[in-house]
Amino acid sequence: MLPVPGFTVALFPSSSSHPHRTPSWARYGFALLATGLAFALQWFLWRWLAPSPYFLFLAAVILSAWLGGHGPGALSTAAALVLSRLFFHEAPSSFSVAHHTITSALFTGVAALMTLVSARVRTTLHEAQVARAAAQANGHVLDTTLRSIGDAVLTTDSHGLVRFINPVASYFSGWREADAIGQPLERVLRLVDPSTREPIAPFLGAQNAERPVQLGKQALLLSRNGAELPIEHTAAPISDSHGHRLGSVIVFRDISARFREDHEHAQLLAREHDALLEAETQRERLETLFMQAPVAICLTRGADHVVELVNPLGQTLVGERLAPGRSIRETLSGLDPNLLHLLDDVFRKGTPFVGHEVPLRADFSGTGQDEVKYFDLTWQPWRGIGGETLGTMGLCAEVTEQVLARREVEALATDLQRALQIRDDFLSVASHELKTPLTSLQLQLQLLWRSLPETDANGNPHPARKRIEATRRPAERLHQLVNNLLDVSRIRAGRLALEHETVDFAALLHDVVARAEADASGAGCKLILHASSPVIGRWDRLRLEQVVTNLLSNAIKYGASHPVELSVVQDGPLARLTVRDHGIGIPPDSQARIFQRFERAVSERHYGGFGLGLWICKQIVDSLGGDIRVESQPGQGATFIVALPLEPPASGRSDSDSGSRSSSAR
Repeated sequence: MLPVPGFTVALFPSSSSHPHRTPSWARYGFALLATGLAFALQWFLWRWLAPSPYFLFLAAVILSAWLGGHGPGALSTAAALVLSRLFFHEAPSSFSVAHHTITSALFTGVAALMTLVSARVRTTLHEAQVARAAAQANGHVLDTTLRSIGDAVLTTDSHGLVRFINPVASYFSGWREADAIGQPLERVLRLVDPSTREPIAPFLGAQNAERPVQLGKQALLLSRNGAELPIEHTAAPISDSHGHRLGSVIVFRDISARFREDHEHAQLLAREHDALLEAETQRERLETLFMQAPVAICLTRGADHVVELVNPLGQTLVGERLAPGRSIRETLSGLDPNLLHLLDDVFRKGTPFVGHEVPLRADFSGTGQDEVKYFDLTWQPWRGIGGETLGTMGLCAEVTEQVLARREVEALATDLQRALQIRDDFLSVASHELKTPLTSLQLQLQLLWRSLPETDANGNPHPARKRIEATRRPAERLHQLVNNLLDVSRIRAGRLALEHETVDFAALLHDVVARAEADASGAGCKLILHASSPVIGRWDRLRLEQVVTNLLSNAIKYGASHPVELSVVQDGPLARLTVRDHGIGIPPDSQARIFQRFERAVSERHYGGFGLGLWICKQIVDSLGGDIRVESQPGQGATFIVALPLEPPASGRSDSDSGSRSSSAR
């Protein structure tokens, strides 16, 4: 494969010179010297190394063969055998002679093997060093060549990082060589498609790809300094002798001149093509406008309004008689004369006319009977190239069904409004009629309850008082429902009058909580009140009590057997009331719905009520210029937060409002 700068790798460290370049006497002399040193060291260590006299001699053999080759290794082996025989041979015996013979034979075999291995390794290292030197020389030549050619060249490693960039590529891309080395290729070589301006990823090649080389692909190179250069680039993968991918090489050249020629040629062809298709395009445009428009279009010529062109929808609306060459007066004989005069005015004066839901009576079906249809009409003058009026052009869309449907909806809306008014009147009258006997019943029950002693003759709680107390609660509940219905009718009629006065919100909250202690105890709720400091503002006291009472009643109802917390604080120009229970909670999708009339977030089978309390609270809070919201999660209770301004809004001041209100309506 082609060697490329950046891929030459050092495989082995430097070795000594070739053995044939060293004098023979030096190589053999070194072998004798190494053997003599081993003998001297063995003689000195004989006391401890007596069983292994050949250990140091073997090291001398390996060193002689490594530095001198086969001959010095063999000389060192022979010298070691002689010295060990003369100076390290024990007293003769049959066992010692056999042992020394075996040891000498083993030493000779191992020494010969190590001599061959050492010499071979030394030769291999020398050949590798020579090959590396040649590769470095070739790489230098190739590096000089790549830096000198006129094409731009980049190379990458297997990870797509730039390893080489020649001066031409550096000039085109705007990247200096020192900055580009180590950068991702797609950052240095930013390519876009010339036609779509979409980014193009530089080709890096893929191992075992069907087409690993990319030839002559055109693109726009975005230089680092912002310039654009048309190029033609070629890319190919770089692999080693085993086929392993080492990187890629990309070669590209400037094709600005050819690109401009191709661009101008393409523009010329496009202009010629546009000129050839202009007539056909105009015809298709007219056909689309007149024949396929979603509205009826009629083009007339002259003062007699002779039909010049009519689209199929126009013929469908007014019948097949409206055809080219026929006058509108002749075609639509029963047409309103005023409309014909209007058409004449459009032709004479050149003033357009636009009409919505214009009723036209004519024989549209051709059966001889006139009928009325409704149209959205637009008539405007049809002018020639010189500005003269040639005729008129009308656009017409039939809206008969829409007009009839709208009128029917309006009639239904009127009937529905009348029914709602009757319902509201009935609720108002029924509430007034029910309040009187209910109030009387409550007073009679209260007087009867007070007239009875607390205990009977045996000292037990009087049973009649318990029965009266059990009767008072449904009566109060019914009285509250009647009041809610009356409030609904008043709010619907816009007669919810407010009387502002100075109120201590904290004291009012204490009073409401004190009155609700009995109901809370019956439901197993502990009321916790946080209202230590006064909160003074101008509100309608009775309506404010109604809001607090409704919220507290809901908290006791839906948070039974759990504590209920109430607090009121002053937050700048606002008073902020918080009522929190620890009951069933409200799902997020029902939190906005519960403030509407007759809406509930729970089943009526488990919790009673009309679903009016929170709607009334919201109407009162809105009338006072405030805001009410809820924060809740199912099973985690609900927190209602009411924010009211301390001073009523300018449009909401009603200290002098006319009309009287009964306190029983609360």
